[in-house]
Parts: sequence; structure tokens; C-alpha cells
Amino acid sequence: MRRHLRRSAVLVCTGALFLAACAPDLPTVDVTSAESEAPVVSADQEAAIHTSIGEALTAGTETLDAAVLAPRLTGPALALRTAELTVAAATDVKDAITEVPTVTQSEVVQATDGWPRWTFAVSERPLNLQTERLLVTEQESPREQYKLWGWIRLFPGVTLPTFPAATTGTEAVAADDASLLLSPVDAVAHYADVLNSGDESAFAAEFPSDPLRDQMTARRADRTALAETGAGTYTLVFTPTEGALRALRTTEGGALVIAEVTSSETLAGEDGAVINPTATESAFTGGAAPSNSLTVGRTALVGIYVPAAGSTEPITVVGSELLTTSASVP
Repeated sequence: MRRHLRRSAVLVCTGALFLAACAPDLPTVDVTSAESEAPVVSADQEAAIHTSIGEALTAGTETLDAAVLAPRLTGPALALRTAELTVAAATDVKDAITEVPTVTQSEVVQATDGWPRWTFAVSERPLNLQTERLLVTEQESPREQYKLWGWIRLFPGVTLPTFPAATTGTEAVAADDASLLLSPVDAVAHYADVLNSGDESAFAAEFPSDPLRDQMTARRADRTALAETGAGTYTLVFTPTEGALRALRTTEGGALVIAEVTSSETLAGEDGAVINPTATESAFTGGAAPSNSLTVGRTALVGIYVPAAGSTEPITVVGSELLTTSASVP
């Protein structure tokens, strides 16, 4: 029998963002919950789905052709991987393409008789020794294939919640669900505000510190200081993407929420200044000559554990992915 997610630690090896972490303790199965609907996939079906997704990812990396992704990727995952292939083609370097293992060590399966339906799974540790990925797969309708909707990199040291056994399944959680400390949509909106305002956010105390938050706080401080040296300006704004949220119920009545958040970052200098884009950013500017302003768009996926209402557990950000997906020069 495959093992399924419980609230077990991803042991800390390093505090650096996106660097290696020890593998999590493999979870035990919780069989205490019951659902009227059947699990949407079996263990063998889940493995076959992830194998097909892995084949599409490999084909995309080999050919740098985003068209081969569409049969098995959708939503944020398709946008992220398409952007990575765009950069790889422009730079002639494939090393920066994110490793997304599709052999999994634990799965969370939805129990439902409706669509769309989705599953979560924690991958094996990547060969590059970064942290495990949490994969979200989705079937939009009965005639559609299951596709990779998104992935996040689990933060070093995170603890994942307990879920019912995959042979039992669990329920999806609506974006406006009121049985939690915060509804999923509010949790994502509050976290986006924290990314925008840091410790000055009205919601800062709702979330413990995490690597993405720390990285964005440091980036904003560095870029603001850089802009001020040249009489320029700097802005960085994160915005939740409406409808791009997937959540499943935990054994304790909470929810693990995976959601898309986009960012727009603009660095502008005084007249006559020149802001040179990086190689990654240049892949999206269409060969435009550098000017005194550069706007970069990024797509992020964030994973947020929201406990049930009345719980004393904290809301916790468990992982993220953040990649450049656009850039423009005015």
C-alpha cells in the first residue's frame, strides 16, 4: 500500500530558499474518516497519471517545444513550464529548467462524483537535492486527461497536515469555506498583502516567517535602495489570481490550499539611465533596447495550510514556486 500524507516534518538541512532539505518522514495512513463518494483514482491510476505527466515534461525539455506540454499540463503549471522553455530557447541553456519529479512518495486523493476534481502528491526528492515538490493534478471534465495544474517546492522544515487515506479520499474545500480560521480565498489575499507590505501588513501576524516572504522583503529593500541612488522608483505588487485556487480537506478539518499569485515589478531610473535586463528577462522583451525602465511579471504558486476554525495551530505557508513569465521595456 502506498503511504499517504500525515502531519510530518520535512527535516531541516538548510534555511536557504530552494536549497536542499532532508527527506520527510514517510507518513502513515489515517483511516478514521469516511466519505460517501469514492476516491477519484486508484494508486495504480495515480502512478500512471504522473508517469504520463513526467513524459510530457521530459519531451518539453528535450525539444523546447511548449506544444508537447498541453496534453498533460494546464493552468499555472503550463504557464510556468512554457516560460522556462522560452528562456531555455533564448539562452541555449536548459540547466535552469525546474526539476519536477513525478515519482511520488505520498498522495492525497479527492473523493467526489463531480468535476473538476484534483489530487495532491509529494514527489520524491529531486536529483539536484532540492526539496520535494508538491504536485497538483486536475481533471477538468470526464473526457479530459488528468493534467499537472501546478507544483510548489516544499520549504525546508515544513510540517504537512494529516489527510485521510487515499483509499478513502477527502473532500475539496471551496474558496469561500467558512469552517476554517480564514477562508482559502482570504488566506491567499492576506498572504499576498504580506508579500506586498512585509511586517507593515495588517495581516503580518497571521503568518510565521517563511523563505518566500523573507526573500521578497529583502528584494524590495535592495531594489528600493538601488532606485533611490539614481533618483528612480521601484514597485513590487503581488495579486491573487481569481479562480486559481485548489484546496483539500485535512483529517482535522483544516485545508491545504494551493493558489496562484502573480507579481508585477517595475524599476525605473531617471532620464538617461539604462536598466539592463537579465538573460532571463531578455527572453521576454522581444529584443527591445534597454531603457530607463523595466517591468517584470512573475507567476507564483503558494501552499498555505489553514487550520479549522477554533484551532490553536498557526496558518502556515508550506512552500512556493516563483518564476519570471514576462518582461517589458517601455
